Amino acid sequence: MSRFGLVVIGFVLLILDVSLGGLLTLGSIRPSLTLPLIVYVGLLRGPIEGTLFGLAVGLGQDVLGALPLGASALTYCAIGFLCGKLWDETWIRLWWPWGIYLAIAAVADQAFSHYLLARAAGCSFLPAYLATGLPSAAYTTVLGLLWYVSPFHKVRPA
Repeated sequence: MSRFGLVVIGFVLLILDVSLGGLLTLGSIRPSLTLPLIVYVGLLRGPIEGTLFGLAVGLGQDVLGALPLGASALTYCAIGFLCGKLWDETWIRLWWPWGIYLAIAAVADQAFSHYLLARAAGCSFLPAYLATGLPSAAYTTVLGLLWYVSPFHKVRPA
């Protein structure tokens, strides 16, 4: 997939995540539609493109979302970089490493965002994280596994 195609898909997923993401909400559990794409770009394109793509999508998420400017950008940038460091064509071909990378990224993303929200609200982090953060990470992982079987999930050319 070309860079332009990834940017278009990222923009569409960002708009869908902000505008229609509430339709996928189960109580207070909400998945991230953009996180699987960040993991995918990092694994497919390497650390530099994963970092830059994560930064761009994270800044868009921050501008349109509830977190302070730079919070999602920092998290997505780090996730894109770390997935890019795992850049290996054999791993992206298998479903289980994809699911593990996505689950770890979703847990880290939810932990950071719940920590910031708990600090801002002056409430306890752990109960909120256990009640909504971990189930949201699991929900994002399940939706990300659907990304794996979609036609958008392609491997790098050899």
